[in-house]
Amino acid sequence: MSARNAVLSPRRPAHWDRLGPSLTLARTQDEQRERRRNRLSVYYGATFDLDSEVAEIVAPLARELSRLPRPEKLRSAVTAVADGVAEVVHVAAGLIAESRAVDDRSRRLAADLAVRPRQPVIADETLISGSWSTLLVDYAGVVADDLAALLGRALPPDAEALRGQPSASDRLVAALRILDRAAADLGRLIPKAAARQSLPSMADYNRQQRDRRDAERASAALARLGVAP
Repeated sequence: MSARNAVLSPRRPAHWDRLGPSLTLARTQDEQRERRRNRLSVYYGATFDLDSEVAEIVAPLARELSRLPRPEKLRSAVTAVADGVAEVVHVAAGLIAESRAVDDRSRRLAADLAVRPRQPVIADETLISGSWSTLLVDYAGVVADDLAALLGRALPPDAEALRGQPSASDRLVAALRILDRAAADLGRLIPKAAARQSLPSMADYNRQQRDRRDAERASAALARLGVAP
């Protein structure tokens, strides 16, 4: 988590009085995340911290996944989460690029100027250690400060000047919901994988059966000799 939230208090923007209670900037980031996941209206401003948001989403999953005997078996679901973070970073980079574009550039051309930081490679050892979450948090952190600054000066959702187009906050929320879905999918898979991986493998099962039969034969042989096992 960056130090920004520790020192930056919510600003009262000029459009504050036009915001409905569901769009107030006074909500905590945790409360906003819960609203977002419940498909309620969300408005992000200058206090939004992208790297801490990614940490809150992926770090608990990384811890749970690392407890599995074979966490690499859920690699595809982890990749979906990583792709969700990449989408958020891509949207953030595009918003930042648009805000810096000169007046005569089209919105599309400005978006094309966005440079997405290189997405980290998630190796099996990071799944085992749980450190893949740190890689994604650092990845999001590359654009976090610039994104917060942009959100602080951007128009609020439904502002007349937007002419019906989504606000910067709206576009960020849409990307975050993609990440939310991928994270929820992984969260559902982890306990199922834990139950499945706790079962003995076929090799272990066959070895247990051989050991049991060997023990039964040895016991029967001792019984025939009149020797108590």
